[in-house]
Amino acid sequence: MDRPRDVTLTNAFLWAFRPLQCFRGGMRVREGRIARIFRHGEEGDPGGTVIDLMGMHVIPGLMDAHRHFFVTAFMSMHGDASTWKSKEDALDAIDQACRSNRDPGGWVLFSRMDHTAWRVPDPPSLREIDAVAGKTPVLVADTTLHRGLVSSQALLRSGVDPQALRVKGDLDTLRDGSPRGTVWEDAFGRVASAFYRETFSPLGREEKRNVVLREARRCLAMGLTHVHDPGVPSDVQELLEDVQGYTPLKISWSVTAHESMFAPPGPRDLEHALQSGHAPKSVKFFLDGAHRTAASMPLAGAVRAGLRAARDCLNERSLWPMRLLLEQKIVVKGTRVVMPYLRFPDTAELVEKARPFAEKGYRLVMHALGNVAARQAADVVRRLRPAGASVEHLLIMGEDDLDDFAGCGATASLQPGFIPSYARTIEKKGALPTLKAFPLRSLLDRGVKVCVSSDGPCGVDDPLHNIRRAVDRKKDDGTVFDPGERISAQEALTAGTEGAAHSLGIDWQGLVEGVPATFCVVDGDPFQDTSKVVQTWIDGVQAR
Repeated sequence: MDRPRDVTLTNAFLWAFRPLQCFRGGMRVREGRIARIFRHGEEGDPGGTVIDLMGMHVIPGLMDAHRHFFVTAFMSMHGDASTWKSKEDALDAIDQACRSNRDPGGWVLFSRMDHTAWRVPDPPSLREIDAVAGKTPVLVADTTLHRGLVSSQALLRSGVDPQALRVKGDLDTLRDGSPRGTVWEDAFGRVASAFYRETFSPLGREEKRNVVLREARRCLAMGLTHVHDPGVPSDVQELLEDVQGYTPLKISWSVTAHESMFAPPGPRDLEHALQSGHAPKSVKFFLDGAHRTAASMPLAGAVRAGLRAARDCLNERSLWPMRLLLEQKIVVKGTRVVMPYLRFPDTAELVEKARPFAEKGYRLVMHALGNVAARQAADVVRRLRPAGASVEHLLIMGEDDLDDFAGCGATASLQPGFIPSYARTIEKKGALPTLKAFPLRSLLDRGVKVCVSSDGPCGVDDPLHNIRRAVDRKKDDGTVFDPGERISAQEALTAGTEGAAHSLGIDWQGLVEGVPATFCVVDGDPFQDTSKVVQTWIDGVQAR
């Protein structure tokens, strides 16, 4: 699309300047840049094409610094498990998909399964899946993308060797050592990689490009101007680099291991890495998991969780609430309870894995949900002093953890959009009130640069949803979750724009005079759930 030479947007509410302000006015765009920002009554001679926005809101271009962009694109081609309510639903859907599979020996994939929400949260076993799948390789991805269900053929085709896994628990086994059917972290990543390379890679270049471009258009419709994929191997990097030439959406990525997103990247990944033209180079390491979180809390929190689970067992007349709680490994150390799920129990090993990348100028991106993993991430940043660092998730933190993290200088990338769906689970774990959950206020008050991202498709990937929940912290029942961690609308929008850019190492200016005109038009107050993005502009061109 050709860039209009001169456009004036009038009669709008602008979220502009640094720090962010909201006021009635408009702005003039000339040759792709913001030539002038004015308040209501100071329009002067508008010049060029005039667009009356009739009271709509103009906000800086939204960014998502942690969005599984490529995974979302190719998962859209396969089955959706989010509607399953039981093991029987799962097996019926797998049976039907395998019977109707037109490619003999071809894979069957379902995604977005959450068996913990089923009335009886008992997922199918390997034996039960094999009974309906036969010789078909089957992968069912959990909503977290950190675990999944597999058939025997899927394990065989992906070459998962229990003895070769760095973390033996990544493959659930029965007492006799045979696979149970659930794969975690690196084992899940290896099966997912095998699925991708056997089903998506053989497609023609144009067909693959079009799959990704559909997702790019969906992002633009949400107001996203830049998305960052938190971890893709070199062959996917090549695809994203090719796609970039066909969409105005800015795409960047972090480097991850070729064999599995969850494996630590090594020399081969460094050698074959490609860099996006829209962000400095970065590399991804996983310090803990999702359900398997490296965290600690006072013993009293564990007692609260146990009492709540017991009450739920009585109310539901089921032992499942207690069984789900006790699925977690728990170690008592003095007056604290620890979940020992660090992917690198020896921090020195993690430092040595990350050092070659840091020495090559890579920014470090580290997945750390629990407070134990967050402290390890801060330690790594202090030891290596990389070009930049972003620590993702930081789901639960204590006061001491927050103080420790604030001193390392890393950006914190959080996903408050998870609050409606995950708040109840966090409460059940007994983390509150001794720990802070999604601690946005606490981090900002300590001077930490905060980014709001989505973690889509694991979470709701609408960027407006995510900044709204940072402000109101509404649970699915409308009540407020850990209200002391709320932040203002200006702080939330800053975290979804400037904070996202800081997480990626980008020099961001927002809506100020003289910079490229990258912005969104929202048909109402962006913090009202009924409002939506109606225009997306990137570098002075209307991209949507």
